[in-house]
Amino acid sequence: MNKNGDLLHHSIIYKILSSLLYVIAYPILFLLTKLWHGLEIEGRENLDKLGDEYITVANHINMIDCAMIALSIFPRIPYFLTLQSNLEIPVIKYIVMLLRGIPIPRNKSGKEKMVNTIDGLLKKGEIVGIYPEGHLIPYYDGIREFKNGAFNFAVRNQVPILPIVFTYREPEGIMRLIKRKPFITLTILEPEYPKPEINKENVQELKDRVYKKMKLERRMKKLYNEEMKNENNMQEEKI
Repeated sequence: MNKNGDLLHHSIIYKILSSLLYVIAYPILFLLTKLWHGLEIEGRENLDKLGDEYITVANHINMIDCAMIALSIFPRIPYFLTLQSNLEIPVIKYIVMLLRGIPIPRNKSGKEKMVNTIDGLLKKGEIVGIYPEGHLIPYYDGIREFKNGAFNFAVRNQVPILPIVFTYREPEGIMRLIKRKPFITLTILEPEYPKPEINKENVQELKDRVYKKMKLERRMKKLYNEEMKNENNMQEEKI
């Protein structure tokens, strides 16, 4: 454990390199996600309903969906929980580290550091991104069961949860001819606040509330996209 009792890098050099990498990465990521993934971001107005500190939760469907979340809340720069294994890959580990990735340790002492890290960031008015499903399933079309972690942090620190839902739609224009995977829509929902009592019941209640909200959004988007697809097919048949 470092002298701050957390998993963060506190050196000036790290902070400078991290800021420079974000300046370089943001325009590249914007073009990549927009051109190849057709990323559309909806619900940015819900960011105005938040204070400084909050936790983002999202379904985990793409290798770079954390970058998509970062783009959606720009100019704020979030921290993200990531698997310890991502910080063991040569070269990649330095990029993940500089992009504010926080490892999920495998041992008990490391997990205590992680808790100290997240609690400390939220107390300082930072944003922390957590995937409550626990792991990535590329292009999974649904919302999987949630783990308690994000909601434990929200209740203990009395900070809101910002639900973010990734859904899919048909590629548009020329991309329909060259792209087999669907385009991605990122929707920012209204924040959900924990009840004031700090207990297991309120952790479960907050988790259930956010889960139902995200599942409903995904279902509504899917129905809408199916209607749009049918309309487009009908128009093509007429032509």
